[in-house]
Amino acid sequence: MAIALVALSACELEKVNVPQSTPKLVVHAVLTPSAAEQIVFLEQTLSGAINAGDHHTFNLNDPIESAGGVPIINALVEIVDSSGVVVRGSETPVPSATVNGPGVYHVPIPGHSLLLGARYKLHVRTTDGDDITAFTRIPLPEVTTTGGLTRTLNRDHDTLNIVWGEAPKARAYAMRVESPYGPFFLFTDSLHVRLTGDLRNLFSENLQHVLIPGFHQDLLVAAVDSNFFDYYRTNNDPFTGAGIISRINGGLGLFGSLVTLTNGTLTVIADQTEPIEGRFRLQPSADTGFVASFNLYVESPAISSTAPAALSGRYITTGTNPRADGVVGRIKGNDVVLAFLSNQTASDTLGVFVGQLNNGVLKGQFNTGLAATFSK
Repeated sequence: MAIALVALSACELEKVNVPQSTPKLVVHAVLTPSAAEQIVFLEQTLSGAINAGDHHTFNLNDPIESAGGVPIINALVEIVDSSGVVVRGSETPVPSATVNGPGVYHVPIPGHSLLLGARYKLHVRTTDGDDITAFTRIPLPEVTTTGGLTRTLNRDHDTLNIVWGEAPKARAYAMRVESPYGPFFLFTDSLHVRLTGDLRNLFSENLQHVLIPGFHQDLLVAAVDSNFFDYYRTNNDPFTGAGIISRINGGLGLFGSLVTLTNGTLTVIADQTEPIEGRFRLQPSADTGFVASFNLYVESPAISSTAPAALSGRYITTGTNPRADGVVGRIKGNDVVLAFLSNQTASDTLGVFVGQLNNGVLKGQFNTGLAATFSK
C-alpha cells in the first residue's frame, strides 16, 4: 500500500506558471524559378503574450493566423541580388496569388528572372526596429525538365525509376510525392531513386502507402541549398526550443532556394479482383450535380476477420461543372463507407456515403440525406 501511495504521489506534478519569453522573429522563404513571384512569411514565436488558441481551420488567405501564428505586419521586406538590385515586397493581396494574408509578403521577382548559381540576400526590418538578414545561393542544375515523370503506374506491378542530372552548388536533392494523407518527402545525395508500389509513408500517422490507387499524385525532384537541407533535416526540441539549424541573422526560420529538376503527375492504378473493386455508376443516371460514378480499389486488405479493408479510388460528378477527385473509404463484410474528397485531401470531404454491397449493387445514403444506388 505504501508503495502504491508513493507511485501515486510521484505522478502528481506541481503546477507552475511558465514566464513569458521574449518573442523572436520567424521568417520562411524559399526562392524558386518555378514561382510567378517570391513569397516571404513573417511572424513571431509564441511567447505567451498573445492567446493563439488551440482550434484553427487553415486558410490559404490567412495562413499564419489560421494556423495559430502571430503575423508581423507593416515590415520592410527586401530581396537583394548579387549585383545590388533591391526588390521590395508588399503585404497587399495579389488576386492571382495562391496565398495572401497578414504577414505574407509578395516580392515581385518572377522565377524565370532568378539567376541560377547566384547569391541572394533577404533583409527584413520591422516597425519595432528589429532587423534580420539571410543569404542563399541558388543551385545551378545542368538540365531541367517539366512533366517528364507523368505516367500511369500500376502499384501491383510497376516500379518507378527516376534519374536526374547533377546540379552544382546544390547541397542535396529533395523528392516529394503528394498524397491524401500528407506528402512523402526525402533527401538524397544520389542522382536516382527507385519507388516500389508497396512503399510506406513514414511521415503519415498510420504509415499509409505512398501510392494510392485512383489518385493523381504530383511528384517533384529538386535541387536545394544548404539552408533548405539543414532546416528540414533537423528537429525542434519541444522543451528547449533548440535543434533546428537556422541561418537567419537576428531571427529564426529559413531563407533557402529550390530548383525543380524534374516533375510530373502519377495516375496510380492497381489490379481489380474483389467484388467491391471496379466502376460503379449512379442508377438511374441523373444530373444531380453530385457523384455520377466512381472507380474503387482495395487499397489495403483487412488485417483480420474483424477489421475493415481500406478502399480508395476516383469519382466523377455530374452537372454543368463536372469534376473528378479522390475517394477513400472502408468495407467490412457488405458494409461500405466512402468519403468523396475535395482537393484529394483526406481531411477535406465533399460528402460521405454509407451503404451496403449486394451482387454488384451499392445502395445507401449520403450524409446530406440523399439516397442513392450505384451499380457496375
